[in-house]
Amino acid sequence: MDFDEGQSEEQRAFRWAVRAWLEQNTPAQVAVPADGSPLDQDTQVTIKEFRRKLGAQGWLAPNYPREYGGGGLSPAAAAIIQQELSQLRLPTMGDNYRWIPAVMSWGTEEQKQRYVLPCLRGETITWQAFNETSSGSDFASVSTQAIWDGDDYVINGEKNFITGRFDPDYLWTLAVTDPDLPRHENLGLLMVDATLPGISIKTLRLLAGSERKLLLENVRVPGDCLVGHPGQGWEIAQGILESERSGLPARYTQEDS
Repeated sequence: MDFDEGQSEEQRAFRWAVRAWLEQNTPAQVAVPADGSPLDQDTQVTIKEFRRKLGAQGWLAPNYPREYGGGGLSPAAAAIIQQELSQLRLPTMGDNYRWIPAVMSWGTEEQKQRYVLPCLRGETITWQAFNETSSGSDFASVSTQAIWDGDDYVINGEKNFITGRFDPDYLWTLAVTDPDLPRHENLGLLMVDATLPGISIKTLRLLAGSERKLLLENVRVPGDCLVGHPGQGWEIAQGILESERSGLPARYTQEDS
């Protein structure tokens, strides 16, 4: 495919620079299961190293501001990077980026630095943990609870239907923060450290591929892991769901901040 048609000399030069960098840094002979199942540990290490290199260039999120780990590049330059990446024989880069516009819109500045910046630098992987066996995509009926206790939330519940091929560093978790409030007003969204005690992950093999299941048992997380207000989870989750249903990725722009 000829991506150079209609581009300026400067854009063509940038494409060749991107292509040369990728030829030098892209890992070769990566084992990618054809059925979509999780990558083995060696492959995860290899791809994560490549992600960190991309992130250091600002190329995982070329449109995002540099202060949040992006490249601060023009739409044309970002398109060139995406086009060249699409030609590589590699698995997806392993992250669910739909949560980022939500944190950029509803999170504090400290949360943006804590969660968005390392993600866009390729240093962390985040799973979206919304769905449950009994609720499916009906987020208002989730049963996972995050109950306030002192300065922390204590989380108990299960999350299903996760198809992450990489092991996570964080879990973008929808939970009931106040069981006494009515539906749509009782949910919160928390960014949970996936290495905390009480979290277990199971891989369920399917006829085609696999999915992951999360079990959270008395997982204690700091209160500042909550993004937005305790009852704002429904509003935030609906924004993410609308993006998913549209078939378009949620994108952050300066106007979203």
